[in-house]
Amino acid sequence: MGNGRLPVEVELDAHACLQCGYCNFVCPIQLLDGQGWESYRVRGKMYHLKRYSHPGFLGRIIGDRPKLSGEFVERVYNCTACGYCQIACHAGIRFNDRWEQLKEWFVEKGLGPLERHKALRSRVVAKHNPYDEPHERRGGWIPTEASRSANAEVLFFAGCTASYRQQRIARDTIRVLNAAGVEYDVLGEDEWCCGSPLIRTGQTDVVTNEEDGLVKHNLREFEKRGARAVVTACAGCFMTLSHNYQIYAGKHDFELYHMTQFIDKLITDGRLELRRPLMRRVAYHDPCHIGRHFGIYEEPRRILKAFPDSSYIELPRNRQNAQCCGAGGGFKIQFNDRAERLASLRVEEAVAAGAEVLVSACPFCVTNLSQGAKDAGIDLEVAELVSLVADSVS
Repeated sequence: MGNGRLPVEVELDAHACLQCGYCNFVCPIQLLDGQGWESYRVRGKMYHLKRYSHPGFLGRIIGDRPKLSGEFVERVYNCTACGYCQIACHAGIRFNDRWEQLKEWFVEKGLGPLERHKALRSRVVAKHNPYDEPHERRGGWIPTEASRSANAEVLFFAGCTASYRQQRIARDTIRVLNAAGVEYDVLGEDEWCCGSPLIRTGQTDVVTNEEDGLVKHNLREFEKRGARAVVTACAGCFMTLSHNYQIYAGKHDFELYHMTQFIDKLITDGRLELRRPLMRRVAYHDPCHIGRHFGIYEEPRRILKAFPDSSYIELPRNRQNAQCCGAGGGFKIQFNDRAERLASLRVEEAVAAGAEVLVSACPFCVTNLSQGAKDAGIDLEVAELVSLVADSVS
């Protein structure tokens, strides 16, 4: 099925791969029943790509070239984009970038994306969000107490999940900004999907189109408001705005903060004081998109330790070694049951560590971990960090 040469960087890294297998032992996919085979693992996929690009002298003569079959494509999409393989890689391969490039190549060649991913594109094109919600309802979460400023210190990019599915996160962000006296504005209906679910599944044409692409639109709205700083509470949005937008549009001229970074800064600067204590033992789950990808580890922990009589505890696997919740990379969209199984494993780890609340800083993590707890029959509250902060300051 596969035709043509692989993207150059994918081919080069396929040959750079040492086949050591360290990545195999950290990939969350191998924790799933039936997905422990080598073909599901990073090493196996890289070996197949290497043989596809260079089948060897005899292979070229007799035409024995490996195929990029539908089964192989499905294996590549069996990935949560957690980045743990990058941490383990002795050759320094940036696997996340390579998988995204490969998926984009699959789409160009008509080999991808997978079936449930295809609907994402049509929804985002029609309604600027992946949830098939009316665009005119995007700003419906904005509370009446939002003190929007024409000369904003920061612009809050809510993201699709907080706008339509986890609206408490968006409203609690406003409560925190109000409590700190921050001058802010929100985009409301002028905000479009950042493009993360499309980028992770290789459907980048909607994101990068020069006329009406998501990157062009959102950056134009930032510029119209003279944004000096943009803050988002979504780890996926942060990853996309910080990393992918700079690939597509060059270095941006505004500061970008994840909400954990911004809250930590507000506390350090004396603009925000946590007043109400955490009444139960709280453990923190590191979202992959801000943790392993950007090293935002200490800011959320400093926030949790800043609560009066803090009852924060650390999970055994934390920071760069944290186990993925299973929601990222377009994995949950196509393989929901598998994603929730991974979430249930993380919830079980939190309970074993003595946590009464599992807190994260990503709406995808909160959604999937909540469902994982439910599926496992575990009575464990899953909370967003910004919501805990909002309850403490207002």
